Amino acid sequence: MNVQTQEILTAIRKELSNKNALFFAPVDSFIERLVYFYVSYILKEDSDRAVVWLCLNASRDKILTRFEDFGFDIGTEGKMFFIDIDAPGKQHYEDTLYCNSVADYTKMASHISNIFQSNPHSLLIIDNMNVLASDTIQVVENFIKFIEKKVAESDGSILSMLSRNILPSEIEVLITSFFEVVIEITNVGEIHTEIGLKDFDFRYSVEDGSIEFEPIQKKIKRDRLKILIVDDEPDIPELLKLSLISEPYDFIVAHNGEEAIELTLKELPDLILLDIMMPDMDGYEVVEHLKKSKAASDIPVIMISAKTAIEDKVKGMELGIDDYISKPFDKREVKARIKMVMRRLGWVEEE
Repeated sequence: MNVQTQEILTAIRKELSNKNALFFAPVDSFIERLVYFYVSYILKEDSDRAVVWLCLNASRDKILTRFEDFGFDIGTEGKMFFIDIDAPGKQHYEDTLYCNSVADYTKMASHISNIFQSNPHSLLIIDNMNVLASDTIQVVENFIKFIEKKVAESDGSILSMLSRNILPSEIEVLITSFFEVVIEITNVGEIHTEIGLKDFDFRYSVEDGSIEFEPIQKKIKRDRLKILIVDDEPDIPELLKLSLISEPYDFIVAHNGEEAIELTLKELPDLILLDIMMPDMDGYEVVEHLKKSKAASDIPVIMISAKTAIEDKVKGMELGIDDYISKPFDKREVKARIKMVMRRLGWVEEE
């Protein structure tokens, strides 16, 4: 572990020691590896702190195997507890409590409460919020609020993961609202988070199984953003401009893929709002062209499309887009996602 990685991890660990945090990332990122890396660091550096792992996505045995597969050597005796899903013939362990299913909220809540009473200052890992959020949202909200209360009473904290653009946008927004700190990860290996009055921006890389961090500089220092809107339906750009009229944005518009590429290379906008379905060249092809350009490859892209299938969203993420909004869109969501993406690049709206 290099010096920069050590310093960044130490700073993040210190800031998150009493806060509930969410790793929020595209599905094709190294989010899982990053969380396992962070947990292994906690186990090594915080001798008085235990880790409680709620197994929604993988069993206890698979979790410990993944630590080994990722190359993270951890000593779990007395420092790591699991709440796992039971099954006929499943081997039981002393460090593990069991539930009947991922929807057995009463027993999960009871186990969490009991473990934290005996092990204050611990870290609770909820290993996949996407699994949890597939249930009735009111039930999930009540469960999260209860365990947040129990963890806080024991001076502990919560860490979880959420894959972006898998859940409906309104559920995604609600889930992120449960957490004090959202750690945003892009599919180009950059991380942004705001903790209190501090901004953390850094890049991570995974080579030969190891993870290294390096700080990155803020990129945008203008008081207004230039946004390119690309859509073959003339009403959509006007609707977007009207929705964002109160924001410090200037707009340029393209009505097809070729025009979008031409205007991007000429104007170098700060952000592109891009439709997928266009007659001459679809949005995926536009992104492919721009990623090959040295001048335009770093310009963030938010796709806005009526195509809502997971496959469409994943395809965009694999090409390097930064976010995805489904039509018909709500202006509040458009505003929030633009600001979320641009904050990752260091843009801070002036008062």
